[in-house]
Amino acid sequence: MVKNSRRKNHSFIMIAVLSALILAGVLLLSTNFSFIGKKSIHDDAKKYATRHCLAFYPDSKTGFSKAKELCKGVKDDRIYDYTLVPYGDYYLVNYGGDFRYFTDKQFEPLVVKEISDNGKKMIVDYIRYTFKKQMPDKYYNADFIRELKYENIDFSSVSFDIEGESLKCHVPQYEMDVLIPLKYVQKEIGMDFGFPNELYSKPVYLDPDHPVICLTFDDGPKLWEEPGTTSCEKIIDLLYEYDATATFYLIGNNLEERDMWTDYQLYGMLKRSINNGNEYGSHLQSHDYSLDGYSGKESVYNVINGPIAYLKDFMGYEMKTYRPVEGVLTQTANEVSPVPAILWDVDSQDWDSMDPEAIFNQVSKYDYESGDIILFHDIYNTTYEGLKKVLPYLINKGCQLVTVSEMLKYLNIEADQISYYYGPQYYE
Repeated sequence: MVKNSRRKNHSFIMIAVLSALILAGVLLLSTNFSFIGKKSIHDDAKKYATRHCLAFYPDSKTGFSKAKELCKGVKDDRIYDYTLVPYGDYYLVNYGGDFRYFTDKQFEPLVVKEISDNGKKMIVDYIRYTFKKQMPDKYYNADFIRELKYENIDFSSVSFDIEGESLKCHVPQYEMDVLIPLKYVQKEIGMDFGFPNELYSKPVYLDPDHPVICLTFDDGPKLWEEPGTTSCEKIIDLLYEYDATATFYLIGNNLEERDMWTDYQLYGMLKRSINNGNEYGSHLQSHDYSLDGYSGKESVYNVINGPIAYLKDFMGYEMKTYRPVEGVLTQTANEVSPVPAILWDVDSQDWDSMDPEAIFNQVSKYDYESGDIILFHDIYNTTYEGLKKVLPYLINKGCQLVTVSEMLKYLNIEADQISYYYGPQYYE
């Protein structure tokens, strides 16, 4: 009797186990009813399935691991189906939303082995940007910013990874990760992602807790000396040392009346300056007359638009503002100008003193607020010498030195809605 009872119990257990397995199978099928007959958009896709999740993935180790990651902990019956999007020489594997990654033609992850000197300079730009955004207590120190440069970064310890549409750079020296858009850095890592070529400009963060002011420079470019020795070029490099940017107002005749060989010098200077974050605007076609010396709407338009049209044709750059000679505005100019006029509320008087110490004394006597604009001229070496003292002074005072366009954006002023701007209290 005991043996028979045990046999019956054993049979009941076996039947219960089989029933449970059958029920689990039914539940699996019913729970994942949408899996039945499902076909990926890719005929050669591989499948990774759990009770509540089905992921189609490209046939590679990376694809398999990504599929497992997608299905990890899923309890609400999901199906993931990837798409391949061509990007130059590579593919973007996209599961929708934020889950995507780049692969080579074999669907394996990309490996970045090296980066050019220009790419390393971009990393420095993004390190500075990150300090300003996340650690302002360190950033507003002129000595710290000046030392935070290419030569002082240990690039041998920097590692790279592709994350989304950015190059992720891990910089152990500062315990920092920075993301640089691939559209800017693809050439610098020797990879073609198919992004169109465009001028790189360093990233901008506008700090709401520090005054935003503009340094502006008139009357350039001065390119009749040996390349690299002009005050225009030296000022551009000095600004970059301190992570400062400025707006330069160019005279059309200075752009056009040059020997052919200086095209290389001009293009190189402008490209480097724009890469550094600087901005360019029109200072009229000629400096011979202020705007009240021209009559007729067409002539006024042409004298304002001359440098704008030239730089657009020369390098595809679009000027967004202009500065009238001697600050003279006219009603006609306000009516016909394609861009707003930008004047100033602080004059460095560098054109008058021609003395570095006097320039510093003039600029340093003001308490600055957001929207202030300082007038300089980049055609004088004395201005360059004066800036060596002006720049660290303003940074240590907590000022953000930005372009006119960035300042207008910060102040929520639409450039196409105003005719001119003087300073914090004067614009329309």
